[in-house]
Amino acid sequence: MKNMNSELINDSEFDLICEYIKLRNESNISQSELAKRIGIARSTIARMERNLHSISLGTFIKLLGAMDYKLEIVKKEDKNESRQNVFNK
Repeated sequence: MKNMNSELINDSEFDLICEYIKLRNESNISQSELAKRIGIARSTIARMERNLHSISLGTFIKLLGAMDYKLEIVKKEDKNESRQNVFNK
């Protein structure tokens, strides 16, 4: 899925955006509906999803909240730990 401008973001950011896209699709929420829910342009979401535009952490948290998710910070156990979903309902 790394077909975007991957040089603009690091792997952690890329993984976060990919996980958000997966959750949005699984929730059957369109970019347009999500944009309406938080009061931003659909094009802003589309550009963020394609890594053409960086959004603020506050906006990202609003996007998650509009899908009934929240962002949590968890301590890594070790560097070999498999990635885990840090979005929780």
